Amino acid sequence: MWTHLASLTRWAILALLLWLIVPIGIAETIASPTAPLMDPAALQIAFSAGDASTPTTPTTPATLRSSSPRTLMPPDIQRILRRGKLIVAILNQDNPPFFVVREDTLDGSDVDVARSIAEQLGVPVEFNRSAKTFDQVVQTVYRLEADLAISKLSRTLNRAKTVRFSQPYVTMRQGLLVNRLQLVQQANGRSVTEVIRNLDGKIGVIQGSSYVGFTQKRFPKAQVVEFPSWSAAVDAVMQGDVLATYRDELEVKKVVLSKPDVALQLQTIALTDTEDSIAIALPWDSQHLLAFVNQALDMMNINDTADSLLQAYPDRLQNHLQGQR
Repeated sequence: MWTHLASLTRWAILALLLWLIVPIGIAETIASPTAPLMDPAALQIAFSAGDASTPTTPTTPATLRSSSPRTLMPPDIQRILRRGKLIVAILNQDNPPFFVVREDTLDGSDVDVARSIAEQLGVPVEFNRSAKTFDQVVQTVYRLEADLAISKLSRTLNRAKTVRFSQPYVTMRQGLLVNRLQLVQQANGRSVTEVIRNLDGKIGVIQGSSYVGFTQKRFPKAQVVEFPSWSAAVDAVMQGDVLATYRDELEVKKVVLSKPDVALQLQTIALTDTEDSIAIALPWDSQHLLAFVNQALDMMNINDTADSLLQAYPDRLQNHLQGQR
């Protein structure tokens, strides 16, 4: 009898265990009929993450990287550091106060900016002055013959097709030097403002400069005459060969400062509704270098105008009419 009772007890206990276990197993099977067995290591990671209900596969550093090897530094920065110097393109003609040779040493505000950026990179600077026009300076960067172009470059959409530009570090208005005699003849009773708005004479600009395009857009009726240098353009307007010359207000004011007697022949006009933004040009694919340059400009706190440059560099502006942009 006791033997029979003990057997019944064991069966009752076994039935109770099956009753407790089977529903759990069925519930798991219904919830995920094809669920794979969980790897113990992955299960431990899921629990340690605080969510055992959605275990994930372990994340390793390799899964965060692309198939190609990642360099320790951005390629555009690494290229400069491996070379051991920063190459900066500057026009081969002096243009004070931006760049001018004094006692066989290149000096100027743009030169100071270039040296400061090189110092922040931890390398010396080398200047490439092979370009004869400002458009050629841009092409020097485009062809990767220079890392940067810091050369009083106007930031234009046409140039932005091939290179990147930094934020502006100099902002000026555009200006005209107008031959007084021709202006009176063309006015014919009209106001100077009306004549300037509808200029249809010859306007002198520097060959390969941003002002070729500026003139075509601003004065569509005018005839653009390109000169090899700014001094040649100024001579032309003084002699009456052209009605006016067109450039930024700094260059216009420099003419008056260096030659006070020109006021008898020429009238200076600043176009208040225009802007000429000067910026640094970089290769179009130098994205990280661009960010570095912009941050460097922010730290240097440069925001010059024509008037601030005239006040800051009076010694560099004496008797200089060379240069083109």
